[in-house]
Amino acid sequence: MQSKRYVLIFIALLAILGGLYFLKKQPKTGNTPGDYQDFAVDQTNEVTMIFMTNQSGDKQIFLRKQADDSWTINDKHPAWQKKVNFLLNETMAKVEVQGPAPKAAVPNILKYMSINGIKVEVYRNNQPEPSKVYIVGNTTPTQLGTYFKFPGESKPMIMQIPGFNGFVNSRYELEEDEWVSPTVFGSPKSEIEQIEVTYPESSKSFQIESKPNDKFAMTSEVISEENKNTGAIKSYMTLFEKLNYETFVFTTSDSLIDSLRTATPFCTIRVKSSNRGMDELQFYYKESNEKMHGLYDKDGNALAQDPSRYYALYNKIDRVLIVQDYTFNKVLKTAEDFINRTN
Repeated sequence: MQSKRYVLIFIALLAILGGLYFLKKQPKTGNTPGDYQDFAVDQTNEVTMIFMTNQSGDKQIFLRKQADDSWTINDKHPAWQKKVNFLLNETMAKVEVQGPAPKAAVPNILKYMSINGIKVEVYRNNQPEPSKVYIVGNTTPTQLGTYFKFPGESKPMIMQIPGFNGFVNSRYELEEDEWVSPTVFGSPKSEIEQIEVTYPESSKSFQIESKPNDKFAMTSEVISEENKNTGAIKSYMTLFEKLNYETFVFTTSDSLIDSLRTATPFCTIRVKSSNRGMDELQFYYKESNEKMHGLYDKDGNALAQDPSRYYALYNKIDRVLIVQDYTFNKVLKTAEDFINRTN
């Protein structure tokens, strides 16, 4: 009898533990919307599109995953991969509930969300319907949390990211420019198929074509098999792994981009690669201005052109870029730079 009693007690304990485990796995209710933990996005590798918009709809962001796992912004420009990954893996995947919004504050929170909230839709595996939809609102008075809610819900939640003492709504950026990738050349040597550098003076121009077994062919008016510097050419091909522009030119009209398109660039670089396709950057001199200091020639005359920065047109971004000479002068080479001077 004693042993039977112990067996019954053991079974009862197992039943209690099993019940507690089951309850723990259930969505919380009461002051919170049903299954509120679904604000977090799991398996972010399955996400193929993120759509964000303000309530008026005049600012919209489409981040779309491509077949090669790169992303585009609004189907126009290459997206900044690092920033997309940060949104997915460091924000969407990690947000958790801090608690419900204070009841007294709810009317003002809902009013703010109806005017200034950011609607977020997350799509998986190219499905036509979103797997998750929620609205991101303003920050809490402590600046340590952000109000989220599901569409149709009237009980916003305070969301946080563990270990992050700040608010997360700033990560749901609606300015298109903030999502555009700053990289214009991003191919390691092993991915490069061809490099073409063109100047108005044809003698300065050259072309490098990759061949099997780490070989290459160089075409130029001044380079031959006898005088080419093989080491310099191979080193040059390693310089295109990551070259970024500095910023956009923020103008209110298209006059600048139109004038550049009708002008002749002082240099054009095209890099064809297996990982990025064709990247083309056209360089134009940028005028100096009176606010610049120290921009004088040896005779003390003010320079007409800025020696530290250039305008540039890039085939994947429909904007005028500003690029630094410090960043790009290493690839602004002419054919003569590859002549072997020791021969």
